[in-house]
Amino acid sequence: MVKCVQYPTRGLFLRNYLSQSTRDKLPDLNSPSPPPSGGDVTDAYDFVLQNFREMNRLWVRLQHMGGSKETRKRREKERQELRVLVGTNLVRLSQLEGVDKTVYRDVVLPKILEEVSSCKDTIAQSYLMDCVIQVFPDEFHLETLRPFLAACAQLKEKVNVRSILQNMMNRLSNFSDGNADRIPQDLRAFDLFNDCITKILEER
Repeated sequence: MVKCVQYPTRGLFLRNYLSQSTRDKLPDLNSPSPPPSGGDVTDAYDFVLQNFREMNRLWVRLQHMGGSKETRKRREKERQELRVLVGTNLVRLSQLEGVDKTVYRDVVLPKILEEVSSCKDTIAQSYLMDCVIQVFPDEFHLETLRPFLAACAQLKEKVNVRSILQNMMNRLSNFSDGNADRIPQDLRAFDLFNDCITKILEER
């Protein structure tokens, strides 16, 4: 059914229903009992990532359905109201116990950033990058700061990259205040941010 329904708004709500109805059925590290179909946490985050990709594409398509300038503005407002449906997939990924720092670094974040980059949509890129900052743990961001900042430099020109970088800086700064011993010694955070900003300024 979710493969057949391609009208953006209906497809979004249907896939959101699918996500909600499978929350307690996806296999995780400490699942109380194995799911009837078997599988492990790899199947769980693959399922959520696929649903995320499809929902984001439906959400982006909503903006490009034609019409007058007034209609496009109305659709843009509607998209802002519907964005939380897409973001719930990232929240679900952050709640999976089987998604540790290694899985996040090697699988989850690369696939999220790939979708963010390929959608080439200002609203989607702005929201999803900020959503990544908000829903995943600080330790994950410290582990993946370099690829995250590299992705920031590839965002569309109208995306407010300054706001995204500021949110990440604030998040890591607040974490470091009481957890300085948990920050990797070889992490040159200032240099990474500086290099990212320099590259963006040079290209734009």
